[in-house]
Amino acid sequence: MKNKIFIYITLITNLFLFMGCSITPSSGKRDLNLMSEKEESDIGKREHPKIIKQFGGIYKDDVLQNYVESLGKFLVATTETPNRKFTFTILDTPIINAFALPGGYIYLTRGLIYLCQNEAQLAGVIAHEIGHVTARHSAKRYTQTVGTNLIANLINTVLRNPYLGNLVNTSASFYLLSYSRSHEYEADSLATRYMIRAGFDPNEMANFLKVMENFSRLQKKIIGDQKKVSELLLTHPNSSKRVKEVIDSSKDNIPLNPIIGREIFLKKIDGLLYGDKPEDGFFYKNKFVHKALDFSFEFDESFYFFNNPKFLLGTNEDETKIVFDIDDNPNLSDLDYFSKWGKVSKKKIKNFKKYFLNNLNISSCVIKRSKKTIKLVTIKDDDKYYRFALISNEEKFDFNSKKFDIVINSFQKVSSNPKLSNLKPPKIKVISNQKESGYLKGLTEKLNLQKKHSEEIFFSINNINTSNKNSLEKLKTIY
Repeated sequence: MKNKIFIYITLITNLFLFMGCSITPSSGKRDLNLMSEKEESDIGKREHPKIIKQFGGIYKDDVLQNYVESLGKFLVATTETPNRKFTFTILDTPIINAFALPGGYIYLTRGLIYLCQNEAQLAGVIAHEIGHVTARHSAKRYTQTVGTNLIANLINTVLRNPYLGNLVNTSASFYLLSYSRSHEYEADSLATRYMIRAGFDPNEMANFLKVMENFSRLQKKIIGDQKKVSELLLTHPNSSKRVKEVIDSSKDNIPLNPIIGREIFLKKIDGLLYGDKPEDGFFYKNKFVHKALDFSFEFDESFYFFNNPKFLLGTNEDETKIVFDIDDNPNLSDLDYFSKWGKVSKKKIKNFKKYFLNNLNISSCVIKRSKKTIKLVTIKDDDKYYRFALISNEEKFDFNSKKFDIVINSFQKVSSNPKLSNLKPPKIKVISNQKESGYLKGLTEKLNLQKKHSEEIFFSINNINTSNKNSLEKLKTIY
């Protein structure tokens, strides 16, 4: 049986070698590829609209788009296939990521762009993704997947085991969610090559990864999930140390006065949208504004809110939560609705109240469950309910309930308040650093960010530390 399996696998391997070997221009080597360049291009064209839809659409800023495109074409001209067509797209999402599809489709999120510190760092990200394309890593990953599936199916057929094929396929699919370490290393090497040819300082690739790693640690702290990894680091398992090793191997070729390009980069991103898209609602300091759904509320600075597609979640340091969402009006009595929502009998509903505030009908109640005390609030508006839930430890409930009242009492319809209607979502504003004692501290007080973590976010997006805080000529603020 073992001999039979070995013979079949050998035959398939030889068939692969016969049918799929081609020369990869970036390496000059003959590699096994079961996907043609035409097929790569077709896949990119087919998936491109899906990617745009999935990631919030294209960010509409002609100046920034032209800048990224010209930078990308400049780097492509240094590759082994300078005439190959590439498409560069800025995705309208605060998620920090960059990736490439087969056929030369390169994507950068606006969240990644405003985290970069200079043109060389942005060029390094683009060059890395170009490297994945020129090295045909998608085709190689496809070839590996097909090979794994065929061998798994062959073993399944020979052994008559209906579960083995699925097991192997699942494992292979999971492993191939991100590029392999060898592919990442090759993309780094190619990016270094292209950056040097274009006159950029490749050391900025490693510097950006340090910025990314520091920002990822801050994200973990804010989210409260130490297992959370940024999208970029998840799909690109690089480390700044390893990238630095790649760059050092080519240090003799680095231009004498390489391009850094901080000034021009900051000029291009001035006015870039920061955070959530306006149509998804946005934070204006410690105020959340959703014009499309016509509501707004304020919250205490001890809370930090996250905007999810279906709900808002606020948390503080004692693990108290405030949850907000919208529900259809079920045409039930208030008590019946609270009973259904809280999943308790009406007998367990305490402190039931009804009142009128800001021209809105409000109902509230308290439910005790285990060691948690929950306060539920509904705000009626014709065919829907705006809903808030305070979830607190019993001993902290009274203290947090007062902060919860700030939220409820501030709730109002955007359409009823011209000041709310005129509010704009936060944007990046580049200003000169005054380099005076206490200037940065005063600046963080004025940022258009939620108060909690605002200073840390400001320091992170500017890569400010004790050694450089007085040397930076320009700063990225959020207004």
